[in-house]
Parts: sequence; structure tokens; C-alpha cells
Amino acid sequence: MKPASYLIITVACIVALSSCDTGLFSQMDKALDEVEQGLGYVNTLETKDVRKMADWFDRRGDDGQKGRAFYCLGRNQFNDGDFPAAIVTYIKALEYSVKAADTLRVARICYDMAHTCNASGNSTDEMMYLARSAEAFKVAGFQRESQQALLEIGQAESGLGRYGAAEDIFKSVLFDAHEMRDTLLEARCLESYAALAMSKDTLDPALAIDLLSRAARDLDFPLSSSDKGILAYAYSVAGKSSESQRWLLEARATAETDAEIADVNFREYQISSRGGDSKKALASLEKVMEYANRTQSAALSEAVAASQRDYIQGQAEADRERLHAARLKLWVLALGALLALAAVSAVYFVRKAEARRKLEAERLETEKFMNIAEDLQARLSRPVSKAGLKDIDRFNVLERLCEQYYVYEGTDNLQPKILKEVKSIVEGLRSDKKTQRGLEAMLDQTMDSVMSRLRGDFPSWKEDDFLLFCFTAAGFSSTTISALMGKEKSVIYNRVWRLKGRISASDSPQKEFFLSALEKK
Repeated sequence: MKPASYLIITVACIVALSSCDTGLFSQMDKALDEVEQGLGYVNTLETKDVRKMADWFDRRGDDGQKGRAFYCLGRNQFNDGDFPAAIVTYIKALEYSVKAADTLRVARICYDMAHTCNASGNSTDEMMYLARSAEAFKVAGFQRESQQALLEIGQAESGLGRYGAAEDIFKSVLFDAHEMRDTLLEARCLESYAALAMSKDTLDPALAIDLLSRAARDLDFPLSSSDKGILAYAYSVAGKSSESQRWLLEARATAETDAEIADVNFREYQISSRGGDSKKALASLEKVMEYANRTQSAALSEAVAASQRDYIQGQAEADRERLHAARLKLWVLALGALLALAAVSAVYFVRKAEARRKLEAERLETEKFMNIAEDLQARLSRPVSKAGLKDIDRFNVLERLCEQYYVYEGTDNLQPKILKEVKSIVEGLRSDKKTQRGLEAMLDQTMDSVMSRLRGDFPSWKEDDFLLFCFTAAGFSSTTISALMGKEKSVIYNRVWRLKGRISASDSPQKEFFLSALEKK
């Protein structure tokens, strides 16, 4: 098979593989879109499947796709409660999204990262990522999401006891939410502000009652169990025991989760403690502490399990990386061997082709000059007059060729010597004026003074025209004339045809004689 055939087959294989790869890439991108659209607080896919998809895009996707894939994996890990793994994955997703200049993706990753830090108890990083998320949402044109991130910064500040900073943020968000007519954001801000009013050093029950009343009355916002507990505590501080008990009962009636029940028990402890009912206060406090201990124990158990799981996964991942590195090394060695073999093969084929071309060129040149020699020998073997024999004898072509043939017959030097003699004869006929005049004299003696009569009738012709006429009238083949004049055969044909046309169109009374001389070829 020729190298060109190898090249065609290789290109066809590459095109086929690229088309298959393009189809797979399109399917994977579509799958990534579906996974991303299905993100929520409950996983719809197993984390191991999402990890496989993220690993695939990590090897083949662009920065934007890598960021999206790792974002989906981080959300799955967060929903599983694997917060350390989620943080690591979110950091990767954030790096790729920043490289891809995907501002909206950066905002969402930072927002989820803040929630992960909150679940891990890292309030400092939580506020840092919330601030970054708020700024990115603002740049991307998502004002509501930006204000929501700012609201959560205020909530984190309040949780850390920095009430002044939290209050400033709540006021700012409350104003912007009202301007944007964002009822939900405004109601949530009122809730947080009311909780702040009943948490700071100087309690402000009137403000808390007013804020939650605005949320329920003006915005038709359904108050949560926690909101009702705040109202119960606010009315208790304000000295309205009946209202306090009413809201406490409503808070307990709407509490659904263990956390909400514990929050109601804590409000009952606060109210009973202020009312002087120590027994009831202690009972409520015991319930709160029981829930806190249970939650802390579960968190510690989960932390231990997560640590063990991370260690096992880390060991497995390290083993996979070592195996991957070993396979990669083998692939590199194999590829290097293939490239070396391809290079050697290419050099071999190129050199073989060059040698073949060189031999072919030498063969063609030898054939050309041997044809010229045969043509000259045939011309010299024609019967001529005695006067012509003197001129032919002067060329001595046949004598020279036969002498070389006799001396070098049967040796390796025969062909080079004959070739050298032929080249000498050709060069003489091509450029030696004396030799050319001798040939013209021979034609004049054998063809009724054809050259002298031609020069007399066409004095304006160039020497090349007379030389072409002379060679053609002498009966040389087109190959011989091409070699003698140093022109391509197609050029010789065209020039002879034009030469005949010029003679036919002339006023020379001897033009038929001249044309007949050319036809003797």
C-alpha cells in the first residue's frame, strides 16, 4: 500500500472518530443541562453518577462546562450532608467558572458555598462568600438575588452578636425590597429585623411587634412558628401576658420539626422565667437542652462517619491516581514508539521515492540522448552526394560513436561514454555557429540550396527561425530538435506550425518549395 493510501485511511479514521466524539459530547452536554435543571434540596441522582459526569467534563469539557459539572456535584454532596467534600468541589467549580468569566455561575456557587460554610459552623467564610455572591449577582443583573445575599449577611452578623452592623443591613435591604416591590424579600427582612429587635442587649418589643404585624397585615405573609414565638416573647416583655400566652400556643400548634419545637420550648422558658414560674421554666429548658444534646451527638457521629468516609475515599482516589499515572506512562511510551516508527517509516518512504525519482530522471535523460544519437546515426546513414560526404565526414558523428562503442563495449563505462559523446554533439549543434553553418551547407548541397534561398527570401528572420527550419528540413525528430534547441516539444510543435504559417502567408515565389522541405520530416 502506498503512503498516500495510508494517509487517506488515517484521515478517514480521524473524521469518523471526531464525528463520534462530537455526538457523545453533545449527549453529555444535554445530560449536564438536565442534571442542572433538576437541582434542588433533594438529590434526584446518586452522587457517584454525578461524580462520573463531572470527571468526564473535567477531562474533555471547557472551563464553563467544568464549572457547571462540579457545581452539580457540590450540590449533591451538600444534600448528602458531606460538607467537607462539597466545599472542595465548590472551590473547583468556582475556579473554572472564574476562568470562563461566567459571573452568574460564580454568584450561585458562592451562594451555595456560603450555605455549606454555615452548615459547617464557619461564619467568617459564610459572610465572605455571601458578600462575593451579592456582588456577582449585582454585576449579572440579578438584583433580588443580590439583596437576598445581603439579607443573609445581616442574619450572620446578628448571629455573631454584631447587632449594629446587622441592623444597618436590614434597613438597607428593607428599603430596596420595598422599592423593588419584592414582597417575599421584604417579609423575610421584617422577620429577621424582628428577631434582631428581641435579641440585642436592649430589647425593643414594640419594634418587633410592629415589624411582624406589617408582614402579616400589609404583606399577607403567613407567620412561621418562630415568628409567633418572637411575638409571644415580645408581648411578654411588653407586659401583655394574655397576648403572650395566645401567641405561644399558636407557635406550639404550628411547630412541625424538632428544631421548631425546641425553639417554642426556648420561648416558653424565657416567658416562664420572666413570669417567675421557675418550675415550668426549668422543664422547658430541660427539653431545649435535650434537643441540643441530641443534635450535637448526631452531628459528632456524622462528623466521625464523614471523616472515615473521606479517608477511605481519599485512599481509593489515591490508588486510582496511581493507576491512572501508570497507564498514562504506558500510553506515552507506546505513543513514543509509534511516533518513532512513523518517523522512520516516513524517512524510508521519502528516501525511497527520491531514489526512484532520481533513477527515473536518469533513465529518461539517457533515453532522450540515445534517441538523439539514433536519430543522428539514421540521418548520417542516408545516401548523399559526394559533395555532401565531405561535410558529413566533417561532423564525424558516427565515427565518434562507433569508436566509443568499440573501446567500451561490455564495460560499465559504455553508457556514460556514449552519453558524453552525444552531449558533445548536441552542444555543438545547439551553440557552435561553425557546426550550424556546416549543417546548412550540407542541406544546400543535398536539397537544392534550400537554406541560401530561404535566407534570400526572408532576410528579416531571426537566427532561431533559420536554425529551426534547418533542423526540421534535415529530418530531425521533435525530440531531437527539443534537445538541440533546449525547448519543450510542445513549444517546438507550435513554432514549426507558426513557421509554416509565415511561409504560406508570405509573397515568396518559392514558398511551396520551402514548405515541401519542411514536409520531408
